[in-house]
Amino acid sequence: MITIHPVQTKKDLRAFIDFPTVLYRDNPYFTPYIFEDEISNLTPSKNPASSYCDFQSFIARKNGQIVGRVTAIINRFSNEKYHEKRIRFNRIDFIEDYDVFITLMDAVKTFGKAHGMTEMAGPLGYSDQDKEGLLTQGFDQLNMFVTFYTASYYVDFFERYGFVKDATWNEYRIKVPKQIPELLVKISKRVLERNNLHLVRVKNKRFKTLAPYIKKIFRLMNVTYDHLYGYVPVKEELMDMLAKQYIPLVNLDYIQLVCDEQENLVAFGLMIPSPVKALKEHRGHLFPFGIFSFFKELKQSRVLDMLLVAVDPQYKDSGVLSLIFVDALTNAIKNNIEYAETGPELLTNQHIQSLWKHFEHTQHKSRSAFVRPIEE
Repeated sequence: MITIHPVQTKKDLRAFIDFPTVLYRDNPYFTPYIFEDEISNLTPSKNPASSYCDFQSFIARKNGQIVGRVTAIINRFSNEKYHEKRIRFNRIDFIEDYDVFITLMDAVKTFGKAHGMTEMAGPLGYSDQDKEGLLTQGFDQLNMFVTFYTASYYVDFFERYGFVKDATWNEYRIKVPKQIPELLVKISKRVLERNNLHLVRVKNKRFKTLAPYIKKIFRLMNVTYDHLYGYVPVKEELMDMLAKQYIPLVNLDYIQLVCDEQENLVAFGLMIPSPVKALKEHRGHLFPFGIFSFFKELKQSRVLDMLLVAVDPQYKDSGVLSLIFVDALTNAIKNNIEYAETGPELLTNQHIQSLWKHFEHTQHKSRSAFVRPIEE
């Protein structure tokens, strides 16, 4: 018999977060998420997004064992912005049992109907900075720590249940060249000269130094990402929480900040050496011992995770995007990085994907968000 239970206690929450690690313990491609960040993300009192989101996590059990999990999210801000009545769901994982999947979806559906929702959509989060999308290609590839890994049978169950794709993201592996293409170097120099721009070099990782820049990054994202699928602006309170999560990861070689003469941020790139190996070794738990391996891996990794990039719309066609990647990849060459992994890029985002033609690259993963009516 399958039963469903809302996550109510700290013990429940820990089990909820750890379930994918148990489910995929024999899968070499699954990367755990940072446990401590997930505690903050999924505790309403710790997550400022709860000011505009109602969310409830559920655990499914069969014969006493956890066999599935899901978080139901009503993002009031998103529903108002897009004139929808959607209940989002996220962090959905389950054993290969369709009845378990139905039980999880029924919990989402019931939560949504109680709040007057008419559609179900996901995997989508409380903001665009949450992990999103169901893996549809690349089941034999390591996932980045900022993305979900999900097994291929998830797609079959989604389609069987009546979900259809609502958005698709592609991910790319970029081989770091021994030398940056001369054309991009010339474009980068020209961009700086013609637009009176300059790269800001941050000299230390102290929170007091980096936090203002991280906030500028999120403010710029709110402008540049506003038209993207399902984007919800990052509120000031959430910026503080995200800054605390991002700053420990920052390698100063891979934070590219482009400012104008008035020191206004007009473009940025944020990338980090991948900590995947350390997270797998410690099952996503940084404390008490994983923290040492984690920061060691940030120094030794030969893979660069491209997390965020944005350009002010008025500089979109200036070539400033090339400037960001030339600077980051120049440092990657210096640090013996072998290849870079892009985060999920919307299929329609041809502006950034046109850059990869200058490099040896592979489109190796895809993921999608799905939607269906609550009642059919």
